[in-house]
This record gives sequence, C-alpha cells and structure tokens, in this order.
Amino acid sequence: MKSALLVVVLIACMQATTVSELKERLSGYGDHPFGSSMINLVSVNMKTGGSLNELKQLLQQIKDELIALTQLQDQENGTFTRRSQVDLAKLQATLEQAQQDLDNQRQEQSSLNNELSTLQTRVREDQAALDRNSRGSGDAQSRLDAENTDFAAKFQDYSDAILACKEAQRLLMNLRGEGASLIQLTQDTKSNLIQTKENFQKIKEILEAHTKKSSLTLFQPIIEGLAEMTTKVNPETLNNVLSLVARLITALQEGQDQLEANHKTQVENLTRLGDDLRNEKQTLQVSLATANNRLKEIQSRLNELDGLINISNAIVEVTQLNIQDATRINELEDQEYSNQKVSRQTEIDIVDRLIEYINQKLSE
Repeated sequence: MKSALLVVVLIACMQATTVSELKERLSGYGDHPFGSSMINLVSVNMKTGGSLNELKQLLQQIKDELIALTQLQDQENGTFTRRSQVDLAKLQATLEQAQQDLDNQRQEQSSLNNELSTLQTRVREDQAALDRNSRGSGDAQSRLDAENTDFAAKFQDYSDAILACKEAQRLLMNLRGEGASLIQLTQDTKSNLIQTKENFQKIKEILEAHTKKSSLTLFQPIIEGLAEMTTKVNPETLNNVLSLVARLITALQEGQDQLEANHKTQVENLTRLGDDLRNEKQTLQVSLATANNRLKEIQSRLNELDGLINISNAIVEVTQLNIQDATRINELEDQEYSNQKVSRQTEIDIVDRLIEYINQKLSE
C-alpha cells in the first residue's frame, strides 16, 4: 500500500517537474494561449507515457501546418494587396478624370459667361442701332413724301405761271395785230388787261418762295406795262411787255426744268438713303437674330454645365470618400495581417522550443 502511494507521489512530482521545465523553456510565452495549450499537450503526453518520438512528429506536423498557413496568408495578403492597389489606382484615375472634367467644365463655363456678356452688349447695341435705323427710315420716307408734295406744288405753280404768261402773250399779240399806233380799248379788252395784271401779281407772290430772283425782276415791269395799257395801248409799251413776257416764259421754263432736275436728284438721294437703311436693317436683323440664337445656345449650355458640374463635384467627393475608405481598409488589413504574421511566428517559435525540449529529452 505504501509502495503504491509512493509511485503516485513520484508520478505527480515528475509531472510537476515537466510542466515547470516546459514553462521555463517557453519563457516569455507562458501566458500565450497557444503556449499554454501546447504545454498541456506535451505534459499530458509525457504524463501518460506517450512516445517522445511520436510527440516530436506531432509537433513537427503542427509546425509544418503553421508554416503552410503562414504561406497561405502571405499569398492571400499579396493577392489582396495587388487587388487593393488596382482598385485604388482605378479610384485615383476616376478622381483625376472627374477633377479634369470639373476643371474643363468650369473653364467652359467661364468662357461662355464672358461670351454671354459680350453678346448681351452686342444685342443691346444692335437693338439700339435698329431703333435708330427705324427712326432714320421713317425720317427718310417723310422727307421723300415731303419732297414729292413740295415738288408737285411748285411744279404746278410753274405750270400755272407759264400758262398765265402764254395767255397774256396771246392777249397782247392780239392787241398788236390790230396795227394801230394808239389802240382804242374796248371794255372787254380793258377787263382782260386788268385781270392779266392781277394774275401776274398773284403769280409773282406765289413764285417768290422758289423762283430765281432774276426772273422775279421781270414781273414788275410787266405789271407796270399792263397797268399802263389799261388806259391806253402804246405800241412801244406793248412790244416791250411782249418781250418781257417772252423772257419770263423762258426763265420760268428754265426754273421748272431746274426744279425737276433738283427733285430727281433729291429723290434719288432719298431713295438711295432708304435702300441703304433697309439693307442696314436687314443686316442688323440678321445680326440680332444670330446673337439671340447664340444667347439661347449659351444659356442652354450653361444650364447643362450647371448640372454637369454638380455631377462632377459629387463624383469627386464620393471618389475621395471611397479612396479614404479603401485606404483605411487597406491599413486595417495590413495591421491585421501583420498581427497574424507575428502571432503565427510566435506559435512557430513555441513549437520550435518544444521540439528542442523533446530532442533534449530524447538525448538524455
């Protein structure tokens, strides 16, 4: 009975010694969960009388699996790193393209705003020029209408004056045809001479506004001669008046011809002015329409750019956030991988020390 008890005590002492040796062998790893597990594995094996060679083989198998697991983690980490680098490169390319698009859009927006301002100024100037053109066209037409009206009135005045002169000429020619040195006037002849004198007085007043002064000087001696002949007809006075009337007819005809020539020139000038204004109006209208169409195009593009810039800004912001997230994930993965690698190496070191311990026991 005492012998059995002694064996139990001896085995317990041996087990305590083994555990103590193992903990000493694993100095610095004793509190490691894997180290504690491995100490239990070895101590139990040795306690139960297991083969040290088999235990060594088991430890070597564990080490090989740990090394294989480390290599697998290295491969997986390498694959993850490469994939992350590709993903980050894609995100960076997306960010750079979005930033480039944003810069281009903002440059186009600035250029279009400058063009918009220039076109708005041009539209205002063209519209002001068109308004001036419209007033000029109205003025030219008014001047042309006034010229035609004035010409018609003056031309008629000349025609009336020439007709009156010719009627007076016929009257005087009839008097001279009687051949007497002193013609006895009938009441009708006297009335006709008085009427003719009055007609010349009226014509003179009418033509004073637009007849050459040289022709107006002929009226007064004619009027005076006619006045004299209302009492008696002196052949010398008669012939003198006839001569003056003939000269007046010629002068009036020349004045009428000059009036017509001047009118033609004025009409041509005003017509040409009207044509120039109409051509200018067409040019301004085309320019204004073109500018307004371009303004619509610019405004439409600016509205479109506002949307594109908002989209580009959103892409830039989202991509920057994605890059930040991806970078954080990579950092966490790298830290996790580093921690796992350190942990795995610690486990391998623990197994190595245990194998050394077994080898030592085998050599004793």
